Amino acid sequence: MIGTWVIIFISIAGFGYFGVKLGRDEFFALTRRPIRFNRKEQKLYTIRRRRFFAKAGEGDVTWEAPWNAQSIFCIHKGEGTTGDPFHIRHYTVDDQGNVVRAFSIGREWQGKGNLQGLLSQWNFWCEYMNKGPADLPKPPLFFSERENIRETFLFCLYDFGLTVSSGFRIAVMPFILLWTSFRLIAQWTCRAPVWPATVEAVSAIAPDDAFSQPRGDTPVGWAETALASERHDWPFDPKKDVANWHGEKDRERNGSLWAADIPPKLP
Repeated sequence: MIGTWVIIFISIAGFGYFGVKLGRDEFFALTRRPIRFNRKEQKLYTIRRRRFFAKAGEGDVTWEAPWNAQSIFCIHKGEGTTGDPFHIRHYTVDDQGNVVRAFSIGREWQGKGNLQGLLSQWNFWCEYMNKGPADLPKPPLFFSERENIRETFLFCLYDFGLTVSSGFRIAVMPFILLWTSFRLIAQWTCRAPVWPATVEAVSAIAPDDAFSQPRGDTPVGWAETALASERHDWPFDPKKDVANWHGEKDRERNGSLWAADIPPKLP
């Protein structure tokens, strides 16, 4: 009996150790890690990790980064099993030029063919921070900040492709359901992020802000957005040309130049 209890204890301890080590940012953490682009302060604020014993007004662990000509943003290429994943990353360096910390902003894009989408996302942020929201196209999707079971399932379903065939969805349904179960556990064991009071003080949005979104008839979540796109009430993949653009005009070729680390043309 002693040997049996020792084996059970070691198994539980080992499973708990690897569960905490590999899943600490997935379970008992945060439902999302938001980033705020503050035009007035010319800074980025990003929540990095849950703070379990926060003092009043302290909020979760939050980093800030300046938005200026000296800030370092670049395309980071990761390693994936189904293709090369790319995302935008910010680097903070010390006086000797050594990277002391880094964080990613925006979504991850799979494969070189999607680099045009990544660069469009980057241009969207630059347009907002440098000129304001007046002439920006509408974002293609607003995620629900409070997911229910239906929205979680649709998140996993549509992530396999928004316009794929029904046959393909049926074929991969076991994987969709498995991923949905993992995401539901993460949602149920995590909580919403809490911004520090100092960030809230400089990021308050006026109630009458003309560009506040989502509001009114703006669809929120995968289901409403997909139906609105089918009705042509909401743009599926909105694009807008950048004024005074001097680089490669073709979006796919422009993305491939970035992937090859070839600098764009200067005026």
